[in-house]
Amino acid sequence: MTDSEGEGRASHEDDGMRTEAGMTASVRDISENQTRYILDNLRDAAVYPPRADNDPDAAPVEFIYRRRHLLTRDQDLRSVLNILNPSRATVARRTTELPEAGEVTHPIPGLALVELTGGPADALGEAQVLFGALQVIEQELGPGKATPDHAVHITVTPPPATNCPATEPDWVPADAPPLPGISRSRCDGRGTLVAVVDTGLVKETAAWYPWLHGVAGDPDLLVHEGTSIERYGGHGTFIASIIRAMAPRADVQVVRIFEQAGAIYETDIVKALLEVLDRAPDVISLSAGTHTWLDGGLLSFQVFVEGPLREREGTVLVAAAGNDGADWKFSPADMDQVIGVGALGVPGDARAWFSDYGDWVKVYAPGQDLVHAFARGLYQYQEVRAGQEAWFAGMARWSGTSFSTPVVSGLIAARMSGTGENSHEASQSLLRLARAQALPGVGPVLRPGQACLCLCACEQPCRDRRPGHCGCRS
Repeated sequence: MTDSEGEGRASHEDDGMRTEAGMTASVRDISENQTRYILDNLRDAAVYPPRADNDPDAAPVEFIYRRRHLLTRDQDLRSVLNILNPSRATVARRTTELPEAGEVTHPIPGLALVELTGGPADALGEAQVLFGALQVIEQELGPGKATPDHAVHITVTPPPATNCPATEPDWVPADAPPLPGISRSRCDGRGTLVAVVDTGLVKETAAWYPWLHGVAGDPDLLVHEGTSIERYGGHGTFIASIIRAMAPRADVQVVRIFEQAGAIYETDIVKALLEVLDRAPDVISLSAGTHTWLDGGLLSFQVFVEGPLREREGTVLVAAAGNDGADWKFSPADMDQVIGVGALGVPGDARAWFSDYGDWVKVYAPGQDLVHAFARGLYQYQEVRAGQEAWFAGMARWSGTSFSTPVVSGLIAARMSGTGENSHEASQSLLRLARAQALPGVGPVLRPGQACLCLCACEQPCRDRRPGHCGCRS
């Protein structure tokens, strides 16, 4: 960690997160609550920095990872195995105790997951051995040659970090109008496919609301329709609703990968994304991510983006920038090849209080107090209103970069149908527009209804006169 990074994190921890009126629980309490839930429900999960059980003075958690495993590229596998299972002469010269390599699997082509054996049995000692091994590999082979298998989350995560969403859902009437509203533009997304990789779809909700008709997907197992809504249930449906508001005639498919705890290991996500690519989507919308070891990024996504995604020239990946309210890289949104989306607050003239920021965030879009389709059932609050309950009737108000992300995903699909651009061309056109209307102190900005805006010779946003053409207004 550099000195500047350390100062940025320290000030963030000292200041705390700016919360909405009425919030009484501290960010640390909320985050610890989330961490315990993930650790209880995600097999082999552990936290970094390592901590002893029930340590009240433990440092804030930066990320969650899979115990006793490390990732490396196939091309580096032999070198990594030589370090973990060295010759006797090498062992005699080495002072660091290392685990041995056990089973090696390949989640996707080009990526190896190595199980580690031996070493201490307790969680703290086990973690020290794993990260000690990663440091030795980095010293001998260079940065990024091996990493943990990080857990990627759609939920609020350990302090000082939060992921997506930034808040729990708030009740609104079943007939509350969606916000952002349903676009009436001729740029309506027809002929495009957007894949939402999330919790699945509440099909009953999709049948109730006209703008969701035709949306398909795996059932959301966290929603027991008409009875109860589990933690993180309805997340994928809310996202699909926002995409349909931006692009009412886009084909939207919701793929369920988050089935418990709102978390999944990065290797499992890339396996799912490989299958999603077989559907030939124009846009993949991913409202999830994590901080990573030494801010090095997600190795699995590097392999996926540089290989299968690059080979699939007609697909762009849009990802949430995270909800720490800090300039702290959040992956995969921080990757050059990924469109990382931050959130604008209400009324849209400033960054939302929870949104991450920095030059690695490509664009900002509305993400606070959005109202869209959710689920029907009883929801029990777990964080700031822990113990309270609310009966949802199909709609909800929610905030987070989870929800600014589908605004951008939907705008890309909408633009494609109106201009004839492919997904990469449409996304680059929208990013140029976003930079042209950047907000001081925030960055590039996109808003609902701007799919058919473009830059003219005068370098000002204007409404196009016909597909693929625009002219400056006097």
